[in-house]
Amino acid sequence: MAIPRFTIQASALALITSCAGLGGCASTSPAQAVKADFNGNWSVQWCDKTDPGADCGGFNVDLSQVGDKISGESFGARARLSQIDEGGVVRGVAIGNTAILAIESMRSGGIYLVAATIDGRCMHWKMRDTIRRSERDIDIIAGDDVLTKSSSAPSGNEQESDCRGIPIRRQD
Repeated sequence: MAIPRFTIQASALALITSCAGLGGCASTSPAQAVKADFNGNWSVQWCDKTDPGADCGGFNVDLSQVGDKISGESFGARARLSQIDEGGVVRGVAIGNTAILAIESMRSGGIYLVAATIDGRCMHWKMRDTIRRSERDIDIIAGDDVLTKSSSAPSGNEQESDCRGIPIRRQD
């Protein structure tokens, strides 16, 4: 007895559908990218190695993240505090553990594009481009550095180190 062609096609279609369904259930979906938390105060300290008693400068960003949008302020100072850049406006967007940020110096009007990637309490910071050159002065903005997230609790008597393994000097 011959099996009608329609029955074979319907059976094949049902078999393919059920296999695809089982494969979809059995397979695991790719892991979701972990969304980093850019909120907080991030900084790197720059000290004059030839004069350990001199004041340290550095670069600091205070960021606030809502969803994928990031905003904040920056501050920079050369070692020995010979030049201070008292303010910058930060705006950007987070994509997973990386943020693309634009920093506008309020001192000079310069605007810089930065990629920042978080790894634990460390932020790998890399200036990627200049959007608008500064008009009046040199800006104090980290170029290619590692910023450390400020801890909320004092470390007591222990010497705290930054993400580069360099002891953090507390200014008196």
